[in-house]
Amino acid sequence: MSHNGHGIQDYIPQEPIEPTVATGASMIARAEEDADSGEGDAKHQSHYLFRFLREEKALPSKRLMGIMLAVLFLVMFLAGWNDASQGPLLPSLQTYYSVNYLVISTIWLANFVGFMTSGITNVYISDAFGFGIAAPFGAAMQGVAYVLICWGCPFPLFVIAYVFNGFGLGLQDAQVNSLVTRLENSSTKMFLMHAMYGFGATVSPFVSTAFVQHVPSRVYLYFAASLGLALVTVLALVVAFRGRTETQIVGKRQLEIRYNKDGTSKEVDPTHEGGGSGGKMKQILRTPVVHYMAFYMLIYVGVEVTIGGWATSFLLDERGGNDNSGYVSSGYFGGLTVGRVVLIPVTKRLGNHLSIYIYSAFVLVLSIVIWFTHSIVGNAVCFSLVGVFLGPMYPIVMNVVVDILPGELQGGTIGWIASLGQAGSAVMPFMVGAISEKHGVWILQPFTVAFMAADIFLWFLVTRSSHQHTKRLRKHSSESSSAEPKEKQGEIAPAETPATDGEKSRTSLGNHRGEEGDPSETGRQSRIPPIANASEKLQS
Repeated sequence: MSHNGHGIQDYIPQEPIEPTVATGASMIARAEEDADSGEGDAKHQSHYLFRFLREEKALPSKRLMGIMLAVLFLVMFLAGWNDASQGPLLPSLQTYYSVNYLVISTIWLANFVGFMTSGITNVYISDAFGFGIAAPFGAAMQGVAYVLICWGCPFPLFVIAYVFNGFGLGLQDAQVNSLVTRLENSSTKMFLMHAMYGFGATVSPFVSTAFVQHVPSRVYLYFAASLGLALVTVLALVVAFRGRTETQIVGKRQLEIRYNKDGTSKEVDPTHEGGGSGGKMKQILRTPVVHYMAFYMLIYVGVEVTIGGWATSFLLDERGGNDNSGYVSSGYFGGLTVGRVVLIPVTKRLGNHLSIYIYSAFVLVLSIVIWFTHSIVGNAVCFSLVGVFLGPMYPIVMNVVVDILPGELQGGTIGWIASLGQAGSAVMPFMVGAISEKHGVWILQPFTVAFMAADIFLWFLVTRSSHQHTKRLRKHSSESSSAEPKEKQGEIAPAETPATDGEKSRTSLGNHRGEEGDPSETGRQSRIPPIANASEKLQS
């Protein structure tokens, strides 16, 4: 097979898949010219810093993979535990530190700094240390935050601790989401993993509310329980994964065929594509659809955490509730958990894009009902239902990323999108706190309605980019199939109708040894014809 390092290249997996946008992620123009540097022919050196990270290891057994998946669920449980505890604790923390809404809301700004730092550094940390070091490090940073908080520290240190908390949460979120997308039956596992986030968020308000009721003057002791959970998570990650990289956990990514404008081609390992960590980030940041999804997640996660964080204060100040109002957070996050489980078959039937529109419409209607009704019980029930319909949106977006981006960019993109989402969880609760200080916490509901409407518009941009590019790819694939000789193409896969949104069309996990470690599996992959006009990118 000939090759030429010049020109923009097509992304063609070595497996017959339907020509959706994933098969044509030629949307990213490659700035590096391999021919000039000899990279096209030279063997790529691993980017990991430590030797044991570069060693080939036997893939984990099915039993060990089950344990690893359980630990990933624990990571998300800790994230939910952290996010949902702030709402019930907020009034007591205001009293303890003698601060108003605006000042206490600075903890979310500190979180924002941590989340953005993790988003920018995730690609570099992953490329240098791999999952098995990066994920425990993130959990340890979260533990550092709890160490600083749990003894009733001065308020400035309390705020600084949330920088460590945000960084640790963001790094873990990026790592586990990226890994789960490469597991077998990843779509369902993604939903279940994020259901564990909801479960953690359901449990923690019961615990934090108990601290508010029984030790109101020392509610900071709650964070000692959070510290214990963080330490258990660090230990579980270290013991289960033993420093393994993503490749050592699920195998190498499948070889992909890249076609140049002149029709020549070569096989590449997506693990080494992208011009290193800096090159990957540049490609991610210049892809428009990535920004649409990132800002969608910023608003979505921001709304999700804002409701969980301020619903208790809303019922106390606007509906005349009492200390038991803290349990509304459990109902809300319980709904989040239920939605991420029971709506799995509904989402698969409707497809990813249509599901987002329908679930968003329900959230809008329920938020308006809360806004204009003054029943504590009715509001609490509606908050729970809002959680049900918000729940599936996060895992849906993570699955869409895998549909539309090539392998070498998926991890970094998921990390960037997840970190932007966490940044939203910091900025938007602060905005509500700042506005509430002057106008009252009633603004929570119009705030929710306005930003959910903005999210629907952003998702329209994602959908349009995806569908328009899919149509172009089908057309180009069909033209190339009829024009190119069979002997050059190998086995030709027909240009079929694209898979539905609920059924992802993408490359298999394809480690080079096959699922059971058989080295002959790589040679069995058939190919589809090259996609023409590789200069087209997702710019819609």
